[in-house]
Amino acid sequence: MPGGSSKQYDFFLSRRGSVAAIAREVTDVLMEAGYSVNVEDYDFRPGASFVEAMHEGLKNSRDLLVLHTADYETSFYTRKEFTSFIAEQSRSLEQRHLIILRCEDVPPRGLLADLPFQDLVGVKDGDERKRRIIAAAERQSQAAPPPPRPFIGVPPRIASFTGRVDELDHLDAILTQDKPAAVTQAVGRAAVQGMGGIGKTALAIEYAHRFRGLYAGVCWCPSETRTGLVSALAQLAVTLGAATAEEADVEKAAKAALRRLTEQRATWLLVYDNVTAPDEIAEFLPSAGARILITSRFSDWSELAGEVALDVLQSEEAVALLHGRTGRDNAAGAGTLAEALGFLPLALDHAGAYCKRTQMGFADYAARAARLIATVPRGTGYPRSVAATFDLAISQAATQCASTEALMAFLARCSPERIPMLLVEGAIDNEDERLQALAALAEVSLVKHDPFDDGTEAVTVHRLVQAVARARADAKALPQGTADRVIARLVEIYPNEVYDDPQSWPPCAKLTPHVLALQDLDEKSKTADWCLLLTRTGVYFDARAAYPRAVLLLREALALSEKMLGPEQLATAMTLHVLANVLKRQGDLAGAQPCYERALAIREKLLGPEHPETATSLHEIANLRHVRGDLAGARPLLERALAIYQKELGSEHPYVAASINELASLLQSQGDFAEARPLLQRALGINEKALGLEHPYTAAALNNLGVLLLYQGDPAAARPLFERALPIYEKVLGPEHPETANTLGNLASVLHEQGDLAGARPLLDRALAIDEKVLGPEHPRTAHCIGKLARLLSDSGNADEAEPLFERAIAIGEKTIGRDHPLTQWFKSHYARLLLQCGRAAEALTVATAALATHEAARGMNHPWTKDSARVTADALDALGRAEEAKALRERYGIAGSERT
Repeated sequence: MPGGSSKQYDFFLSRRGSVAAIAREVTDVLMEAGYSVNVEDYDFRPGASFVEAMHEGLKNSRDLLVLHTADYETSFYTRKEFTSFIAEQSRSLEQRHLIILRCEDVPPRGLLADLPFQDLVGVKDGDERKRRIIAAAERQSQAAPPPPRPFIGVPPRIASFTGRVDELDHLDAILTQDKPAAVTQAVGRAAVQGMGGIGKTALAIEYAHRFRGLYAGVCWCPSETRTGLVSALAQLAVTLGAATAEEADVEKAAKAALRRLTEQRATWLLVYDNVTAPDEIAEFLPSAGARILITSRFSDWSELAGEVALDVLQSEEAVALLHGRTGRDNAAGAGTLAEALGFLPLALDHAGAYCKRTQMGFADYAARAARLIATVPRGTGYPRSVAATFDLAISQAATQCASTEALMAFLARCSPERIPMLLVEGAIDNEDERLQALAALAEVSLVKHDPFDDGTEAVTVHRLVQAVARARADAKALPQGTADRVIARLVEIYPNEVYDDPQSWPPCAKLTPHVLALQDLDEKSKTADWCLLLTRTGVYFDARAAYPRAVLLLREALALSEKMLGPEQLATAMTLHVLANVLKRQGDLAGAQPCYERALAIREKLLGPEHPETATSLHEIANLRHVRGDLAGARPLLERALAIYQKELGSEHPYVAASINELASLLQSQGDFAEARPLLQRALGINEKALGLEHPYTAAALNNLGVLLLYQGDPAAARPLFERALPIYEKVLGPEHPETANTLGNLASVLHEQGDLAGARPLLDRALAIDEKVLGPEHPRTAHCIGKLARLLSDSGNADEAEPLFERAIAIGEKTIGRDHPLTQWFKSHYARLLLQCGRAAEALTVATAALATHEAARGMNHPWTKDSARVTADALDALGRAEEAKALRERYGIAGSERT
């Protein structure tokens, strides 16, 4: 295509030369369907004319169609094509789309991860391939049809809303038109910006209600805090079927919602209310499937969205608002009041409520407000007219009920998100006084009844009301006692046994934003109660697999506990213990050990050597030693913990089952399957009886028993156990929890042993994706999953793909758990098998011999891993012509052939 050509194309085909035949097929199908396609061949050596042709092709094509392969992102030119196209998308007046056709079984990553796609991998039928190519051209992604038109979290329509016709039309133009008016805006994103109290949220509410019929659904996302935003998107994920209500990690549920949106045929509206700055939401902007309406005080959104700058109301609009709010008709008085309040909608709305409640005249209110405005200090972060109206409203409510001041100060210390009534009950002990105070505040519109989606009673308070109330409380010297009262109430109602009780997670989710809102406490309020609250919240984040957030809170709690209570108190021991739990789950075994040991020493000293909490420390240290490969050091601690539990709690307690499970796992690691099996069956029975059939601990017992059966060579018996455990974890912990990933990996191992390699692969791919996201790319569990995948690829004949995965798993194992750990040597044993298959017998023998020595020393001669290592060592000796040595080795370990576990 000559430089400077003005010919226009529907699609620019971006690909590597490895899929030239597919490129021809796609081009033929699209051209037959009436589309025009521009194709370049990346097999040719690029030159100046090639780069110019690429430039012109991208510039003159409406959409970019990527033929995605494993090597697609490795080319400078293909990377440049899709990154340049994405950058141009945000500036274009046209609706331009980036579409993916997967041609190899590799997931798109990075900027390509959330885009609509069709899959040609494994599709042989010509008609089906043609259908998918056309579906991609029509931007239909492989996904379930959209649900009915939900209206998630949108506040009630404001009856007094008036005017703003031009602004609503401008929003409509930006969000729904193919060619929006503003040249610099991003298509499908609008930012309503202006100072506090100008009516940004009110405009967004009115737009959502008035234009809801244009969208497949509307989701309202309070975005002043990250917690509020991700919680709302997590609820959207549930509605879209992308996550369960019990999803363990709300951030991952939020990302799942964004991915699912890109697969929808219809378009959603997401309202991100009160965003502090563009970079706060950048990672939460879907690439397709939704229009975004943002409200913000931030002034410059030109790079991210079309701007709708909101100003104060016109005089006639302000008068109409006051008339509608009060039911009066007094244009002159309303005009005077509107001018006194600077035509600011929020101030006018509350002034109207006040005048209606007290029957005060507009002019009298204007005079009072003017005096207050004159005394409000500048630089408060909100308009002085807002301070005046709220101050008057609080004073009026206080005349109705003296307790209003205390209640308002309490609410001001909470998060701007919904405040559960259960928390509000801590503000005033006397129920009648509390209800009177709430009624008085509601009458002047300072609080609103706003229940959660599940019906839990709650109220909301405008963030500017909170700001004014906090300033008022500061002036009255109320904040110290108020913060302590909020903390005390949260300690009283925040669930305690969080990790073991998924039923506690929904109330924790409602209360956690209000804990985090208190993190600006002064030193006087950082008491033992605050430490306890931080610890419980950290445990909640641990349960939801949000490990980095848990560690931050728990380290803060530990530092405060050591400072205030002392380094050898029970509260300090508890925080040490739960911090160690999180560090262990993160793979920081070295960091966890001293925390566990300190907690044990404190508990033994203060509670005695036979207390259940002492037993819990013993159990966890034993587990840590087991994980680190110290089986001999783990067993006596575990047996001691089990004896304490049985004596103090009874033989049918879940803690007894946990210790039995761990003891059986230890025996299994030592190759003593006969003794381990009845223990695992007993633990399963206890959990089923004490906790129920769908508790995570029951699933853990199912998993452990399944692994034992797999080691014993009975995958058929193991399979139903894993298949029963998996839906429990998915339902209770969520589809992206590490325990879900572990069970997926175990089920994949069963399929592998049964010869269903194709069925095992997607399970391992999903498990690995979860582990990499939640635990990180260098966690021992991630390495284990990589090792399983490498072994699968090796057995499938894909040695080139398997070898780097084995090398990666070995490197992670050596770095995190040690060169001589049995799991690291398990990777090496199977790597040796691959080397042998590739004709590298000498290398295989060296690797296998080292693995054999480690496994025999750590787990004994009869363990399956030891036998696997011995088998591959013997096979390597045979390949090197050392048949007598191979025979002797097989006789010693009682092995034959090339079977393995």
